[in-house]
Amino acid sequence: MRHNSNRQILGCTQANKQSGFLIPLALFIVVGAATLAVAMSQMAAGSRSSAVYSAFNAQALYAADAGVQMAMHELYYANTDQAAVSAACASVDGSTLNLSGQGVSGCEVSVSCDVTLSSDGDVSLYAIVSQSACGGGEYATGRRIRAESYMRAN
Repeated sequence: MRHNSNRQILGCTQANKQSGFLIPLALFIVVGAATLAVAMSQMAAGSRSSAVYSAFNAQALYAADAGVQMAMHELYYANTDQAAVSAACASVDGSTLNLSGQGVSGCEVSVSCDVTLSSDGDVSLYAIVSQSACGGGEYATGRRIRAESYMRAN
């Protein structure tokens, strides 16, 4: 019987020497998993932010395009001669659009129109610039589109 008790005592001392061996390994695994979780959450937040900014960027592009389309319509829809188109260009210059349609609500567009006559006065060159602003705060973005057209005198 005494022999068994010595083994138990020896067994306990060996167990005491090995206790705590897995604690550094477990601590390393926990710290590594926490670091990985933080990195993944930051990547997910960055991806979401990028998607929102990309959506506002697309809205700004379409809003600026709407400004150019509106100006072209005002210039050429009912006007058939160079003088009337030049007068329409002057009326479009400095105009603003507050868009409220789906996909571009909250965007503002400013439109300018400049006319340049050729040296002989036979050709008028119309330069339309449409500047949009969409979003707000850290997601504020805008686009600028320039379109040109011309008209010959009749």
